[in-house]
Amino acid sequence: MLLDPVDLLGATLGRYHVVKRGENLTLIAKRHGITVTNLKIWNGLTSDVIIPGQKLYLRPQHSSLPLTTINRPRVNTTKWKNIIAHHSATGNGNAKIFDAAHRRRGMENGLAYHFVICNGTNGCADGKVEVGLRWLRQIRGGHVKSETYNANSIGICVVGNFQEGWVTRRQEASLVALIDYLKNTVLKGRPRFRVHRELEQTICPGKNFPAKKLHGLFG
Repeated sequence: MLLDPVDLLGATLGRYHVVKRGENLTLIAKRHGITVTNLKIWNGLTSDVIIPGQKLYLRPQHSSLPLTTINRPRVNTTKWKNIIAHHSATGNGNAKIFDAAHRRRGMENGLAYHFVICNGTNGCADGKVEVGLRWLRQIRGGHVKSETYNANSIGICVVGNFQEGWVTRRQEASLVALIDYLKNTVLKGRPRFRVHRELEQTICPGKNFPAKKLHGLFG
């Protein structure tokens, strides 16, 4: 199979691998000195099925993340035990709007989540990751009822009502990248991924949220 010039350059630089006939994930991972688990996470794969011509990234794809801001605080890596995903249960919104709403509800620290992933509404680009002050100050969240989980869990809110609609492709890509970066780079694999309804009596983050896919990637 002949590669086009762009694919050839990317493959030569070791950014990604273009699958050839007869190859499997184990063979590709071994060839490039990485694990099958990481290969699946970096490419959003939930099974071992790959096809010839498919492009597989060989390193984390964190280009959608505001890494300078995420890395600004000094992180206590033993503090955070969980990463909990939520939906906003609204059709639109962003961190500023949710911060104001949460302050009106009496939350002195404002935005209940540590991160918000936008859906293209209210002037916030689809898939954009917003970093909340709770992450920058490394303080407890306000995103669940349990004070124990608020104290040891990072809250990520994906804008949308996924009981009715669906996570956009850009939101999902940013969510996978954010969870991967926090879990495997910042916190060295320590935290467990969960969705809100697994902890409390709620439908959050909705029946259409890709919880099964994310658990396939992150356990």
